[in-house]
Amino acid sequence: MTLPVTVAVQARALYGFSRGNQALLSIAQPLVGALMATDRPDPGRLALAVLATAAAFLAVFAANDLFDARLDRRSAAMAQTRRGPDLDSAGGRHPLAQGRLRVAAGVAWVLVLGAVALGVAVALSPVCAALFGCAALLQAVYCRLATVTAYKCLLSGVMVAIGACAGWFAFADAVDPLRLGLLALWMAAWEIGGRNIPNDLADVDEDTPLGIRTVPIVHGPRTAARLAAALLAVAAAAACALAVAAWPSYGAVGLAAVALTAVPTALVPAARLLRRPDAATALGAFNRASFHPVGVLAAFTAGAVVFVT
Repeated sequence: MTLPVTVAVQARALYGFSRGNQALLSIAQPLVGALMATDRPDPGRLALAVLATAAAFLAVFAANDLFDARLDRRSAAMAQTRRGPDLDSAGGRHPLAQGRLRVAAGVAWVLVLGAVALGVAVALSPVCAALFGCAALLQAVYCRLATVTAYKCLLSGVMVAIGACAGWFAFADAVDPLRLGLLALWMAAWEIGGRNIPNDLADVDEDTPLGIRTVPIVHGPRTAARLAAALLAVAAAAACALAVAAWPSYGAVGLAAVALTAVPTALVPAARLLRRPDAATALGAFNRASFHPVGVLAAFTAGAVVFVT
């Protein structure tokens, strides 16, 4: 009886360590990139892409907690739950820092997942593997800059944009500057405005005593909210522009569905942040915006289905 309980506890800790909800939602990002490269992806290749991206995101989010464990241990507030529902809290926040997960287990988890992601990425395309390596390097640098500069959020945007573009190169060797450029802009704006800044705004009370430098701490919550709202608007516009660029594949249905998706997952959170730039509103905006790429993926899928039929 003890063994199943222990396994369940460890599985829950690993899920929290990798921010499982967020990691699994993130699979949509490179899949949108894949649909920009081809509207008829090979099913076998698509399955490999899903495996690679799932392993990669689970590894990257876990690596973030691994790199930040020393800071997290110093946080008196880390064991507290956030005010309101938190998409990232499934499995518990910072299980490594709280002692619910051994360091050796955390390191092994990251290395195994990273090896799977890299191996499958190499099988898909050497470019995918190179982009994965670049994203992993940027993640490490981002964590090292936690107490150095608030502008590390730019690295986060570049890292997520690279991950989405890897989805393109898993299915195409040729480069379409317009589609790839819009894809990168969409992902970078969404990451910084929809996840990074709102998440930091929700964590101001926790981060300030640690000396962590974020946009809300350095420039204040109102400025941070305005910047996040502006970037969410850019993300919504870029997603619609991407649908226009991909019109031959996804048509009016794709564009209409993307536009409709952008309202609750980007524009509504932006408006709420402008009205109330506080921690609770920021957490709500973060939760909503986290579903934006999934919505866009569903929108393009709907467009493809209608186009085929």
